[in-house]
Amino acid sequence: MAPFEHLSLVRLVQSGNKVVNKVVLALSALCLEASQLVEEARTQLYPAITIYGSGVSAEGEKTGESQTSLSRILPKLHHIACYVQRVQKVVRNIMHQMTSLYQPDRKTSGAVDVSDVHFQVMYEHLGSLLGTLITLDEVVVTNSVLHEHWGAYRRLVRSAASDQHRFGQDKASLMPLEKLLADVETVSVLRQVYDCDGVVVTRNGVLREEVMTVIQGWCGQLEQSSGEGWWCDNQTQVVGVTALAVFHQVVFNCQDKRLARTLANLFKKFPCITLVGSMVWLPERHIPSAAPTLGHLFDRKTQDALLAHRTSHLTHKTQAIAKEAQTVCGWAVNLDAAARKHSSQMNNQDLNQRASLLFQGLIMAHTVKYNMETVLNLHTALSRPMGKACALSVCSLVESLKAIEHTYHRHNSLLADSLPHVIQYLTYQVLAIISAAKSRVSNSRLDAQRLDILMALNLVEQMLSGSGTKERRLVMRVALSLANQARALRDEDISSLLVGLRRLDLACELQVRIRKASDCAVLYHHTVILPTYLTHYLHTLERVHRIHFMLAAVQDCAGLLEGCCHLAAPDQLVTQFKEEVYGYIKELVLDKVCQEVETELRLSTHSHLQLDSRNPFHTPLRDLSPLVALEPFCLLSAAFISVKDYVEQYLERTFYALTVVAPHDWRTYEEMRNLAASKYNLFTVPSHLPSHTLDQGVDVLEIMRNIHVFVRHYLYNLNQQFFIEAASNNKHLNTVNIKHIANSIRTHGAGIINTTVGKGETKVNFTYQFLRRKFHVFSQFLYDEQIKSRLLKDRQLWREAKTSQEHFPYESAEKFNRSIRKLGVTPEGLSYLDQFRGLISHIGKNNIHSNFVILIPVSDTTRVKARLGSLHVNQLC
Repeated sequence: MAPFEHLSLVRLVQSGNKVVNKVVLALSALCLEASQLVEEARTQLYPAITIYGSGVSAEGEKTGESQTSLSRILPKLHHIACYVQRVQKVVRNIMHQMTSLYQPDRKTSGAVDVSDVHFQVMYEHLGSLLGTLITLDEVVVTNSVLHEHWGAYRRLVRSAASDQHRFGQDKASLMPLEKLLADVETVSVLRQVYDCDGVVVTRNGVLREEVMTVIQGWCGQLEQSSGEGWWCDNQTQVVGVTALAVFHQVVFNCQDKRLARTLANLFKKFPCITLVGSMVWLPERHIPSAAPTLGHLFDRKTQDALLAHRTSHLTHKTQAIAKEAQTVCGWAVNLDAAARKHSSQMNNQDLNQRASLLFQGLIMAHTVKYNMETVLNLHTALSRPMGKACALSVCSLVESLKAIEHTYHRHNSLLADSLPHVIQYLTYQVLAIISAAKSRVSNSRLDAQRLDILMALNLVEQMLSGSGTKERRLVMRVALSLANQARALRDEDISSLLVGLRRLDLACELQVRIRKASDCAVLYHHTVILPTYLTHYLHTLERVHRIHFMLAAVQDCAGLLEGCCHLAAPDQLVTQFKEEVYGYIKELVLDKVCQEVETELRLSTHSHLQLDSRNPFHTPLRDLSPLVALEPFCLLSAAFISVKDYVEQYLERTFYALTVVAPHDWRTYEEMRNLAASKYNLFTVPSHLPSHTLDQGVDVLEIMRNIHVFVRHYLYNLNQQFFIEAASNNKHLNTVNIKHIANSIRTHGAGIINTTVGKGETKVNFTYQFLRRKFHVFSQFLYDEQIKSRLLKDRQLWREAKTSQEHFPYESAEKFNRSIRKLGVTPEGLSYLDQFRGLISHIGKNNIHSNFVILIPVSDTTRVKARLGSLHVNQLC
C-alpha cells in the first residue's frame, strides 16, 4: 500500500527559482541514489556472504570443493567490487557538491547562501551509505571459511598460470581473472583522492566544521531518543554516524577528543549493535583500525569499560526479558476495538488515535526485536552460555513479534481504509506549520536570502500537496533544510516538524517497516534454541496455537537462505534447514504425541485390569486434544504439518501391525479405535483384518523340500492323525493335517504326489533319499558290536522267558538301558538308545507322511473327494 512516484525528480522540483531547483535537485538525486545503494546491499549482497560456508556435509569438504564453492560466489564478489566502486563515485560526488556549497570564500560560490543551513538529511544518507561498507567489511572479515577458500582459489589460479599443460590455460587467458581478483581485494572508499576535478575537499575548513556540527547534533539526537524507541532504526543510525565520524577524521586528517567522548557516550547508550544476522559490531575495535587519529582515544581501558558495560547490559536484559511480551496483547485488543469504527465516521481525534495505535505496534516490534537480537547475539559474541529460562523467554519474544505482524496482517482492510486518511491528516499538520512559517517570511522584507527561503517553502508545500512518496518526502526534507535559516522556523516549529515528518515517514512506509521489524532470520544462526522450545511446548501445552508464530519466524530464514550462491543447487540450503527443523518437530512433538495418545488409549481400554492409580488429583492428566485439534502449520512454505493426520496415520499403522501379529486381540484395537474417535476426534481407517487366521498352513511342497527339518521339529498324533510342531518361539504351534495337504494339492497340482510317494523317474524323491540316510544310520547302530551283543543276549533271554510269561521282564529292560547309558550321553543328556528312538520316530513320521492317505478313515472318503475336486482317492493310494 506504499505510494509510489510516476514523475521524475526533474519534474517534481519546480520551485520557480533555478538556483534553488539546482541545489535541491542535485542533493535529492544523490540522497535517492544513496538510499537505493543501501537497499541493494541489504537485499543482494549481505545474505550471500553471510551464509557462505553453510551447508557443508558432515563428512567435510571433498578435494577441490572449496575452490568450486568460491568459483560459484565469484560473480557475487565481483558485484561487491563494482558496488564499492559505485559507492566510491557517489561519496566523492557528494563531497564535491557539499564543497561547492560550503566555500570558504562566500563570494566565489555561485549557489545559494548556506551560512546557516545544515543539510543533515544529506549527511544521514552519506553515513548510511558508508555504514554499508562497514557491514560488508565485517561480514567478509569475520567469515573464516571465505578467507580459507579465497586463499586456496588464489593458489589454484597461480598454479594454473604456471602449469599450462596441466590446466590447459595460458597466462594471457588468465589475466582477466587475475585482474578481477585484484579488484576484489584492493577497493577502498575512505582512502580515495577527493581533491580532483578542480575541487579541494580536504582543506575546506568550512565544510570540516559543518560536518562536525552535523555529527555532534546527530549524536545528541540519538542519545535523546535512545530511551523512547520512537525512531525505530537507532542501530543503523549509530553505525551511520560512526561511519561519518571516521570519514570526517580520515578525509580532513584531524583529531577531535570531544568527538571521541561523544561517540563513547553514544556506544554506552547502544551496547549491542547488530549489523546483519548474528554479527555484533564492536565500534571501539573498528575505529582504531579505520581512523588512526582516533585510535589512541579508544585505548585498551576504554574498550574494557565498554565491554564491561555490554556484559552488564546483557545481564539486565536477560533478567527483564520475560516481561517484554506482556504489553502486546493489550495493544492488539485496542487495535481491534479501534477497527470497529469506519473511517467515514472518524474525526481528527479518532484519526490521531488510530495513527498512534498503528505506530505503537511498529515501535513495539522494533523494541521486541532489539531485545531478542541483543540477548541472542551477545550470548554468542561474549561466549556466555544461555540458560533454559532465558532461551524460553527469547522464544516468547519471537512469538510476540510474529503476533504483532499477524495482527497487522489481520487488519489489512483497516490499513487500506485508514492509511490514506492518516497520511492526509499528518500531512495537514505539517502543512499548517509550513503555511505559518511562509506567512511570516512573506510579511517580512524580502531579500535574496528570504527569497530563497520562500521558494524552498513553496517547494515543500508542493511536495505535501501530493501523495507521500519516497521521492516527495526526500525533496521536502532537503528543501526544509534549505528553508531553516534566518530564524524562518521557530524552535517549537522545528521540534513539531521533526515529530510530524517522522510520523509521516512511518505512515507511508508502515508495511515495509513492519516486515523489517518482524523479520526473524536471525534464528537461522541460533537454531539450538528450537529443541528447548519444542520440549517445553509439549511439556506445558500452554497456548498451543503459538507454535504457528514460531514456525512463521522460522519461515523468515528462507529469505536469507535463498540468497545462497555457493552450493550447486540454489535451494539446497533451504532443503537442509527444512529437514533439520522437521526433524526437531517430529522427534520432540509429533512422535511423543503419538506415544502419549496410544498410551492413554491403552490405559483407558484396559481400565478393568489392575493398573496403577490414575487419580487426577494425585497424578495430573494431560489433555492432548487441543494439540491434536490444532490447525495444520506451514514449514518453510514447502510442507504443511497436521498433528491430527500424523497421529491418525500412526494409530492406523500400529493397530494394523499388532492385529496382524495377534489376530485374537482385534476386539481390543477396535475399542481403542472407537475411543480415539470419541475422545480425540481421531478417525482411523479400519484394518479390515479377520478375527482369526485364514492361513492355509504349512505347504506340503515346502515340507518335502526340507524333510529333514520337518521330521526334526514335528511330532505325530496317532489318535487324531495330524502332525504338530514340537516347540515354537511364539504363542502358536503349527499343525499339518489332511486339510493342509488338500490345499497344497489344490495350489500346486497333482504333480507333487509323485515327489511325495516316490513315483516318476524324472522327479526328485526327497522322501526316499531321506529314508536312505536314516536307514543307513539305523543299520550302523544295530551292527555295532556293543549294541549287537547286548541285543543278542536279551533275545536269548526272551526266548527262554516267553514260555512262562507274556511280556519281557522289566528288570532286564532297565538293566539294558543302564548298560547303554554307560556308553556315553550327549550334552542334552540323551543316551544312544534315546537317539535311536528319535531315529525310529523320524523314519516312522516320514513313512506316515509319504503314505498319508492310508491314515484317512474310510468314512471320510467322501469329504476328501469334495476337497480335492476331480482328483481321485484311489489315484492317491
